[in-house]
Formats: sequence, C-alpha cells, structure tokens
Amino acid sequence: MSVAVARVGAAHALDPKSFEALAGNPRGELRGRLAGVAYRAAIAIPDYGRSVARHYAQQTGGGLPAASARSQIPFDLAQFGLVIAFESPVEIAVHDPAMRLDDGIRALVGRFGPVIMRNAMVDHTLRGMFHRNIFPPLRFHVDRGPTMPNQYSCFTRDPFDAEQRGPRASSTLFIANIVAWLESLRNGDAASGASPGVKPSYDLFTGQDVTALFGDIILEQPWAAPAGTGEIAVLDNRTVLHATWHKDGRTPGYRIGARYLT
Repeated sequence: MSVAVARVGAAHALDPKSFEALAGNPRGELRGRLAGVAYRAAIAIPDYGRSVARHYAQQTGGGLPAASARSQIPFDLAQFGLVIAFESPVEIAVHDPAMRLDDGIRALVGRFGPVIMRNAMVDHTLRGMFHRNIFPPLRFHVDRGPTMPNQYSCFTRDPFDAEQRGPRASSTLFIANIVAWLESLRNGDAASGASPGVKPSYDLFTGQDVTALFGDIILEQPWAAPAGTGEIAVLDNRTVLHATWHKDGRTPGYRIGARYLT
C-alpha cells in the first residue's frame, strides 16, 4: 500500500479552541486545516441532553438533572460526540510512548465525549502498541475500572493492517452513562433504580431496532470508510459506555485495535 500521509507529531495537534464554536452552533459544520490537510468537523448528536430527556421522559420524572441526582451519575455532555473527517490521510500523535493521551484530544473528549477521526491514523512509531478486541453484541461496558489510571480507550482501524484494511462488519456504539441507567429502569430493572452509580456492564436494547436510536440517544461509529482508510475513536470510560454491534445481527467482523491511555 502506498499513500501520501501528512504527519502531525507535535503535542496539541488538535487545538480545542478550534472546535469550541460547535458548542454554540451544534448543528453547524466547522472547516479547518491540520498539517495542511483540510477537515470538516461536526457534533455527532446535537442537543443530546434534550434527546435523552425526551426519550426517557417517564424514567426521568423531574427531568434529566433530577435523574442525574437520583442516580448519582453526572451528565454534562449536552453535545455528544465530535466527528472530524480529513480530506486526505493524516497521521496524528494521539498519545506518546508512555501511553499518555495528547492534551488537546483529552480536552475535546472532556468537552464532547467520544472523539472520532476519519481518514486518520496513529503515529507510525506507535502503531504496534495495541491489541485487538471484539465483544458480545450490545453489551455496553467500561474497559477500565474507576481505580485504574488509564481511563481513556482509543480504538483504531489501521489502513496498513491486512485485516483492518477494509470496512468492518461491526460498529462501535457509544452512550453516556446516564442512558444505561435510564434504559435499565425502562426495562424494569429494579436493582438499577435502587442502586445509584454506573455498573461495569449492561446488556441493553436487545430485541429492539437499535438503528432507530442512532443519532438520537446512541452514537454509532460504523468503521465503514472505504478500503485503506484509517479511523480513530477516543473515549473516557468515566463518562461513556461502549458496545459492539453486529450490523447484520450475526457477523462479528474483525477485531478492532484497542489501547488504553492515561
């Protein structure tokens, strides 16, 4: 495979200030350049808090702030997910050799929840620092317990990897922690209602048309870009749960790259 790749090695490659305008205009699109490569950025699910409150109106009672207080699960991701699509391949220093997340990306994850970069790949010197993961479908979970130092999960599709070169048959789905708690209540899980806080794992949305919830209360990263395209997704396990979804209901697809960062 031969492809021209723009390399971004400096820290703070993605300046959080460049994307702040989207917080005030969540349904808009932002255009910019990084290492000379043009990109388009947008919020994945604008007004997420409003969508969650509407979907779980019966479960929230006095509204989402009341449900957050009752569950003891903070919620401050009103605009959920930042998607940055580059016009040509970019290599980004997502983390350093000590597995520390870039501070600029860390700030974006704190502001918007999952950060998804398309037509992007991890710095070539760090490309081998990962393992491969796939999980049972629709099992929303955290990768790291609350006492572990490496709370950031980074998932990658490497265009130079023979297995990951083509589009994937499975998606990765993201929800804010409060959604898992509310969905459990909706399913009649009294234990969730009685026990505040986030459980490490939930089996949710089984038997439903989960695609109807995409862009509303669930963010999908489909890993569906054309063959030879790199893709990256970064999340904070303290605020967001994720799950695998088999798009046709049965084919697991290849294992995505995973690494855990401080």
